[in-house]
Amino acid sequence: MPLPDDIPGYDVDPGGDAAAYDEWAALAAEPAHPPHDHQQREAGDCRTSFDAIAATLTTTQMRAASHPGSILVLAGAGTGKTSTLTAAVAHRVAVDGVPPHRVLAATFTNKAAAEMAGRIRVALGPDAAPHWLGTFHGLAARQLRASPEVASLRDNFDILDADDSRRILRRVMKALNFAADEDDGGKRDPVKIVAGHIGRFKDLLMTPRAASAHVENRIGEANRLHAAIDAAGLTAAANVYPEYQARLREANAADFGDLLLWPTLALVNDADYRARWAGRFDWVHADEYQDVNFAQYTWLKTLASHGRRMFVVGDDDQSIYGWRGADVTFIRRFKLDFPDAVDIRLEENFRSTGHILAAANAIIAEDKARFGKTLFTRKGQGAPVELMSFRDGENEAAGLAEALILRKGEGARWSEMAVLYRNNFLSRAFEEALLRAKIPYRLVGDVGFYARAEIKDALALLRLAAMPDDRQSDEAFRRVINEPRRGFGAKAIEILERDASFFGVSLLKAVETAALPPKTREAGLQFVDQIRAVAGDTTLTLADQLSLLLDRTGYRAMLRASRAENMEPKLENLGELLDIVGGFHSAREFLDHAALATSREREGDEDAVSLMTLHKAKGLEFPHVFLPAFEAGILPSSYGEIDEERRLAYVGLTRGMRRVRISWALYRRGPAEPSPFLDAIPEGSRVFLSRPDPRHLSPQAKAGLRHIAGRLHRRG
Repeated sequence: MPLPDDIPGYDVDPGGDAAAYDEWAALAAEPAHPPHDHQQREAGDCRTSFDAIAATLTTTQMRAASHPGSILVLAGAGTGKTSTLTAAVAHRVAVDGVPPHRVLAATFTNKAAAEMAGRIRVALGPDAAPHWLGTFHGLAARQLRASPEVASLRDNFDILDADDSRRILRRVMKALNFAADEDDGGKRDPVKIVAGHIGRFKDLLMTPRAASAHVENRIGEANRLHAAIDAAGLTAAANVYPEYQARLREANAADFGDLLLWPTLALVNDADYRARWAGRFDWVHADEYQDVNFAQYTWLKTLASHGRRMFVVGDDDQSIYGWRGADVTFIRRFKLDFPDAVDIRLEENFRSTGHILAAANAIIAEDKARFGKTLFTRKGQGAPVELMSFRDGENEAAGLAEALILRKGEGARWSEMAVLYRNNFLSRAFEEALLRAKIPYRLVGDVGFYARAEIKDALALLRLAAMPDDRQSDEAFRRVINEPRRGFGAKAIEILERDASFFGVSLLKAVETAALPPKTREAGLQFVDQIRAVAGDTTLTLADQLSLLLDRTGYRAMLRASRAENMEPKLENLGELLDIVGGFHSAREFLDHAALATSREREGDEDAVSLMTLHKAKGLEFPHVFLPAFEAGILPSSYGEIDEERRLAYVGLTRGMRRVRISWALYRRGPAEPSPFLDAIPEGSRVFLSRPDPRHLSPQAKAGLRHIAGRLHRRG
C-alpha cells in the first residue's frame, strides 16, 4: 500500500494533478483552481496577521482558540461558534507553527468550509489555510483516493452521485426480484427507500454481512414493542446490499456512503494504515460535534489517535437530529475519549435579547443530562416572550396572519419574520391564512401542503368521484388505481388506454369492458364500485365523501399497515385535509381552491415570510419569530424522545433576535393543552396576549386588518 504522502495531487503539490485536485476540491469546498505557491509565510508575518482575527474575539473565545491541548468548546446558540473554530485553526498555523498540511478541520457543509478557508486566507495569506479543510465526506474521499484498495477499488475510481448510484441499485433490485419501479405518480420509490437504508447501514459502519443481522434484530425489537418500522424496506435493503456493493466494485465506483465507510473501517482494523494516516495530523478539528454520527465520530477519533490533540465545537443543547443518526452521547463522552481535554463554555449570546434567552435557558435547564451553561447577552432585556392561546387551529392561523400584518405595519420587512413549527402537516393552516391575506411567504426545505403525495392522492380520489366518466379524470385514475396495489402495472394501463380510446370513455369506465387478467379485473371492478357508490350518495357532505373514499378504497388502511416511519405524518396530513374540505360545498369548488393554492406557493420571493420546521431553522436567525402549535403531543411530540424535543424548543426560541411569540390552540382535531415546556418560562420574561383591540391600533394597522378581515374568515 503506497504512503499517502507519495500520492500526487495531495497536500504537497495539488498542482501536480489538476484533475484530481478539481474533483476533491468540489467535494471539500476548496478553490476552483490549484494554488500555485505553497511557500509558508514567515512566522512573524503570520503572528502579526493573526492579530486581525484575534481582535474580533472575546476573551473566552480567544482562550478556547489558543488552548494548546484537546478541548471541547461548548458553544451556545448565537455565541460565535464559527469565529472561534476559525480562529483555532488559524492559531495552529500562525502562532503554533504547525504546517498547514498537518492540520485537519471537518465541517458538515461546503459553505461552512469555504467560509472558514476564506477568512483564514484573508487574514494569513493565500497559502495558510489547512490543506485538509473540508466536509467529512470530501476529506474522506481524498483519503480513499490515496488508498482505494481498502474498498476493493482501483485507482481513478468514480464517485457516483445519488442518481447514478440509484440506477445501479435499481438494476440490482430488479435482478433480485425486488420491486424497483415507482408507484403511479412517483409517490413511493422503492429504490430511494432502499438507498436510504443502505446509506444508514454505512453510517453505522456496517458491511453487508453485519447489516443482515442488524435488520433482523431491529425488526424483532420493533415487533416486540409494537413500534412502527419499515420492515419490508429494511429487509430488501439487507438482501440487496451485498450484490449492490459487488456491482459498485465491478464498476470501480463508490457511492457517497462508501467515502467514509471504507477508510474508517481500515483505520479501525489495520494498524499500519492507522499509523500512516493518524501520523499525518498534529491537530484534528470538528464543527457541530453534537451532530456527528457513528462513522464520523469513529473517523475523527481514530485520525486524532496519534497527535492526541483534538478541537471540537458544538452544543449538546442543540442536538436535534437523532432521527437521522446523530448521537448526542458522542459530544458528552468527549472527555472520556480524551482524558486530558478541557472544556470551555461560550455563553455570551450576540443574537437574542435577555427575555428570549431567559425563556430558552429555563426550558433547556430541565434536561438533566446536559453539560449545563447559561446564555447571557449585553443587548438588554428587550420585549418579553409573548404567549397567546386560540380557540382552535384555524383561529390560530388567522391570528398569525394578523400579527404578521401588524409587524409589517410597524416597519418590519416580511423577510425579517419566520414561522417555525414542529411538523410539516402544521404548515397547511398557516399557508391557507397567508394565501388569503396575500402575505408573501416561502416554504423552506419542504413542498407545499397540496403538493404532498398523500394529499394529491386524496384529491385524485375526490376528482374521480366527481367525474368518474369524464376523460378529464384519467390522470387521477392513473395516480390512485394502484394505491393500494391492484395489479395495474404498465401492461394493464396500456390495455385500458386502448379500450378507452376506442370507445371514447374514461379509464375508470374502461375497467368495466377491457380484457384484463382476471385478478386485476376483479380488483379494478371493486375499485370502480367503491368510487361510484360514494359518488352516488347525495346525502354525504364533501368531507364525509372524501373520508369514505379513503376508507373504502383501502388507502388509509394501506398507510396504517405500512408501519413506515413517515406513516403518522401522512395520516395527520389527511386529517388536516378533511378539516379543510369541511368548509366547502362542492368538489369542484374545493379542487379549484387547491389548484390555486398550489400555483400561488412562493419559493423565491426576496421579501417573504419564511415558513419552515424547527429542524430546518437550526443555524438561522430572524428578528421576529413565531412559534405556533406549542401543544402537548406536538411539542413535545407524542413519538419523540423528550429531551430531544426539549432541545428542539430551545432551538426554536434561540432563532429569535428581537421578538418571539409562542401560541397554541385549545382544540386541534381534539382538545389540546399548552406544551408543558411553557411552564418553565419565568414570569418576568413572558406576557400573555389577547387578540388585538382595533381601537388601540395605528391607522396603518387598522387598514391592514380591514384588508384581510374579509379573507381570513371565509373560504375561497
